[in-house]
Amino acid sequence: MAAPWLTVLKVVPWIEVIRKAPEIAEGARKFWQAVSGKQQQPEPQVYDVPYSELGTDDDKEARIQSLEMRIAQLQTQMVESSKLLKTLADQNEQLVAKLEDGRRRVARLSRIVVVLVIAMLAVAAWIWHLPPLGGIT
Repeated sequence: MAAPWLTVLKVVPWIEVIRKAPEIAEGARKFWQAVSGKQQQPEPQVYDVPYSELGTDDDKEARIQSLEMRIAQLQTQMVESSKLLKTLADQNEQLVAKLEDGRRRVARLSRIVVVLVIAMLAVAAWIWHLPPLGGIT
């Protein structure tokens, strides 16, 4: 079961993955911007008329207050989105670092296994060529 994973780990160009991590993070940012733009709630249609055509000062003040609230909401969303993107980029960086560390460990263990197999074969060949114990008198 480990053999397919080893094959996958060997085939993946880890240097390129590490090199492209910032581009992946930037792509995630662009994707988030595209998705968050589609999820915006529609503006209430309370103010269909231009500001200059509003009749009373109360209507103008109500529009200003609603716009200020909307700006505050957008700023909050922007800060939360930025925090999310930073968290995702940091996690991506940590994941790539851990995968690279795992790749190094697998490579080191593979070399150790090869050395042990060669040593085992050498010992087996040496034992094979020993004279039988019963023949010594």
